[in-house]
Amino acid sequence: MDTEYDVIIIGSGVAGAMCAWKLTQLGDYKILILEAGDNEITQGQRIEFHHTMDTQGNRGDMYAPYKDLDSRFLAPAPENAQLSLKEQRDDQKEKYYDYTATTTDPFKAGYNRMVGGSTWAWRGNTPRFIPSDFELSTQFGVGRDWPLSYDELEPWYVQAEYELGVSGNHDELDGLHGGYRSQAFPMPGIPLSFSDKQIKHRINGKTIRGKTIRVVTTPQARNSVLFDGRPACEGHSNCIPLCPIQAKYDATVHLRRVLQNPNVELRKAAVVTRLEKDGSGRVKTVYFKDWRSDDPQKERCVHGTTVVLAAHAIETPKLLLMSNNLANSSDQVGRNLMDHIQFEVVAFAPDPIFPFRGPQSITSIEEFRDGDFRRTRSAFRMTIGNDGWGRAGSPSTVIKDLLKAKQWGSALPKAIADKIPRMTRLSFSTEMLALPGNKVDLSDKKDEKLQIPRPRFSFDIGDYTKGGLREGYATAIDLFTQMGATILEPQPKKLVEDNGKFNWNTAAHIMGTCIMGNNPADSVVNRWGRTHDVPNLWVVGSSVFPTSSTANPTLTIAALTLRTAQAIHREMRSHDCSS
Repeated sequence: MDTEYDVIIIGSGVAGAMCAWKLTQLGDYKILILEAGDNEITQGQRIEFHHTMDTQGNRGDMYAPYKDLDSRFLAPAPENAQLSLKEQRDDQKEKYYDYTATTTDPFKAGYNRMVGGSTWAWRGNTPRFIPSDFELSTQFGVGRDWPLSYDELEPWYVQAEYELGVSGNHDELDGLHGGYRSQAFPMPGIPLSFSDKQIKHRINGKTIRGKTIRVVTTPQARNSVLFDGRPACEGHSNCIPLCPIQAKYDATVHLRRVLQNPNVELRKAAVVTRLEKDGSGRVKTVYFKDWRSDDPQKERCVHGTTVVLAAHAIETPKLLLMSNNLANSSDQVGRNLMDHIQFEVVAFAPDPIFPFRGPQSITSIEEFRDGDFRRTRSAFRMTIGNDGWGRAGSPSTVIKDLLKAKQWGSALPKAIADKIPRMTRLSFSTEMLALPGNKVDLSDKKDEKLQIPRPRFSFDIGDYTKGGLREGYATAIDLFTQMGATILEPQPKKLVEDNGKFNWNTAAHIMGTCIMGNNPADSVVNRWGRTHDVPNLWVVGSSVFPTSSTANPTLTIAALTLRTAQAIHREMRSHDCSS
């Protein structure tokens, strides 16, 4: 007879790992974590990943350290999602994502299907949402409201900041756009680099586009001092795709904690294929394929009292749709897909600022995250790059440009020494609205190995977001002008081409698809994360977000997950008492 578990958690990223850990703190539960990936969570694995990345010489690819994993082929991820729509769809260079015939834009965000999830490759920035992000419809007449407020989530933000190990400066951010902080950060903020100090000196306190600029230290799940047994950041400047010393938090922190409990089991290489309800309408059985087995096509199953979906905002709705349209009486499963659409402007600072020392980004500008303009266009949040031109170009790009300009011979070293130390960038991430037409569903195409439907997208970044991109670009130009920087002309890419086409990047912050709300007719889960349709099925992660905000989602994911785990415990305890 199969083992009966109290809780089955699908996915071992930050949401799944933290949910499991919190439940072990609340009760003596028998927990199974099912994960499609098959990597280790040891320091030895980290060293191996680092070696894999170094031998490729490809530090700009979020998948570079993980190229040797078998799960790349047996639990595939969208490794080429940042390509254009034509390259992904017509040229078939993206082997996992698929698109409807009517889609306008590619969905460029990718993710890692690994033990520990995408936190292996995230940047680590952890700003909070601001109060108006929770009531976008009420305040601005667009988008949706959350069924909870900033005030309700604030104590959970405090807990999440401690669990992730967030460094930040309380005085800089307390009261930001009305968002009070009830406690200080666990650690002081990451010290500013020389680059950040020089830029801050030139723009701090200046008025740009009607706003007084404050350059603040970005909250980061990155140690500024020894914390939780992990070292302080050493400034290797390759936080994406891998922190070599784990100064930056990743979900293996909580996985290592939770797996010390004999009641918790992690089953790897387990790709969940469907959930099945029993006669009472509760999910009882979870089916999966073990791709390491002799018969990887064979479905296996486990049984649990409570099931938690923590499989990311793409895989979670895909699994519900594969489960005979489970929890979808609202027809909102897979809908309201969001990302942070971003762009960056690059320039040469007027004096050497010597980038590439410290994390890739340390400081930010928060002034443009809120205002009555949100009625007609999106807000945006700006980061100051500490990594030269970031994705727009490396030092080798500068050298190539110099050679094209016929700077060679004895003039070349001098030109290189002049330009590379002055490389700088300003990036801006815009919010998206939760729109039902932006969705992920099931493709009729299947992955090659396990024959599971691929995710299919219909996506359009929309005029609301395009308005934010235009304003963000103009703001970056004005900031660089104030700074006395030489803006690269032409930029590596125009924001808007002559034919009206927008160029943009992804922050890979995938949100929506199982949004929360009080009304079962237009949402998938309630304010605690429990599905409206299935009383023992819960969802944790960014898929429950009704708005995208302009803040990186991981801190809010962690705060909501801790809150949901508490609700699961309360529900299970109540169920035990009633029985």
